[in-house]
Amino acid sequence: MEVILVKGPSGQVDVFVVRKKIKNVHLKVYRDLSVAISVPNDTPFVWIEEYVNAHSVWIFNQLDKYKRGSGYNNLSYLKSGSSTQMLGKDLRVYILKDSMDFIEKTEKGVIMHLEDPADRKHENEIFERWWRQYALNIFSDIVDGFMPIFERHEVQKPSFTIRKMKTLWGSCSKKLGKITLNEYLLKADIRCIEYVVLHEMTHLLYNGHNKDFYNFMTIYMPDWKERKRQLDMEVAQGL
Repeated sequence: MEVILVKGPSGQVDVFVVRKKIKNVHLKVYRDLSVAISVPNDTPFVWIEEYVNAHSVWIFNQLDKYKRGSGYNNLSYLKSGSSTQMLGKDLRVYILKDSMDFIEKTEKGVIMHLEDPADRKHENEIFERWWRQYALNIFSDIVDGFMPIFERHEVQKPSFTIRKMKTLWGSCSKKLGKITLNEYLLKADIRCIEYVVLHEMTHLLYNGHNKDFYNFMTIYMPDWKERKRQLDMEVAQGL
């Protein structure tokens, strides 16, 4: 993957270049502090570099905003009193010493019970494992909820996995009958997660983003554009 190093007043950041079959350019800053630019496949790399550098002030303003905001957490560093965004809400993370390791989620926060709170590596491993399982359960329920629609179109239930992805919320392999979802999608409001899941499942019927694809999306989720805008604004800032 092509990467552009951009320098600013508060440091430097890698901007990942994603070439797609699209007509417009989209520059986005995500809450995990990653930055990506989507461009048409044939866009010259020199032009992309110039575009990104011309928007370097905007990029660093967005990065600084996320660092200041209570919703910032990249899941790689935790401390008691920090926060993470989950299902569209900012939740505080509380770390308590206990006789065994386990995590519980409440309305106001995530409480981590740890035998050794000083072991940061173990702490992060426990949190990420819990996060992935929580995301897996949520995503699985949403897939199951959409299955009656796809069964009417003779589409079998897809297998699916979750993983960390820098620039995509999800992907689909129609040939393998498999969808992959970004584990950071758990940060989004449930309506936005439903949009991404339906989007990827729709690719089990249609390979590209053609008229039939969008007609299907509109029939079964008339407000999908609004949900997409919400996802872009609340979980990623884009130009």
